[in-house]
Amino acid sequence: MKSHTPRVSVVILSHDRPGLLPRALDSVLAQTYANLEVIVVDNRSRSSEEIARVVAARPGVRLISNRENLGFTGGMNRGIEAAAGDYVYCTNDDVVVERDCVERLVEYAERHPEAGLLTGIMYDDDRRTILCAGGEFHLKAVYRRTFYGNGERDTGQFNEPFRATCVDGAMTFAPLRLMRALKGFREDFFIYVDSIELSARVLKLGYQIVVVPRARAYVHNAPHVFTSEGIAFHKIKNLFAFYLLHARARVLPEFFLRYGVLGLVRALRSNRKIFVQTLRAWAWVIARAPVLLRERRQWTRP
Repeated sequence: MKSHTPRVSVVILSHDRPGLLPRALDSVLAQTYANLEVIVVDNRSRSSEEIARVVAARPGVRLISNRENLGFTGGMNRGIEAAAGDYVYCTNDDVVVERDCVERLVEYAERHPEAGLLTGIMYDDDRRTILCAGGEFHLKAVYRRTFYGNGERDTGQFNEPFRATCVDGAMTFAPLRLMRALKGFREDFFIYVDSIELSARVLKLGYQIVVVPRARAYVHNAPHVFTSEGIAFHKIKNLFAFYLLHARARVLPEFFLRYGVLGLVRALRSNRKIFVQTLRAWAWVIARAPVLLRERRQWTRP
């Protein structure tokens, strides 16, 4: 029987939502699992001083204040770099976890070292429907990504732990050594597609991705701080980069024709602002292509 109780570093990413942070933070501090290190990473915003006060009112919580907004990926990575636990649990300031959430994840991880990433079930805090119980992705000519249970009522359809191929970044649990070896999330992605790209790397290393249904969290439906144009830029560039890194070579021509060339034509006809962001995304990918293709060789199986 193990005498060591694993330490879990909980990294909560915060950005300009001081009204949500207390509830998320208090849910972590109320966990039944006691051996926790709690780190709040604040991406710089107009609310940073208020966020610092929220953290200061809770002894033992560490605050990392970034000088600028590093996005989801950069913010999370600063927390992962600072973590000292055996495991790291990544979450956001709009997520409230049930009291035994971390305990359930640790229990599974300790029994199953083959699991690289773990997640649970995320619910819409208002509707109490399922947002995500893990998911799957397919890098074919038509990109497919599905989150299991999305929009469904929880009727017990997810009872036992099961395999998935991707997680949501706001509920990601992993051995810290693995996250460090992977260098965390890709910082050049900033936001969007980041957790699926991380999942692809974990799978290529031969680890499993597992959903532990008894680990539960609730997401507040807060307004997004990004404009639709900003969202379009990151989604498009990251999807293109994801394919260059991980898709099979034979699907790339049709994929780039479908989402690149035809996507430009559709955007030009329907929304000039999105057209401009699509052009920006293309420029970003072209500039980064040599680096992405070098990295692709690292992650492509022989």
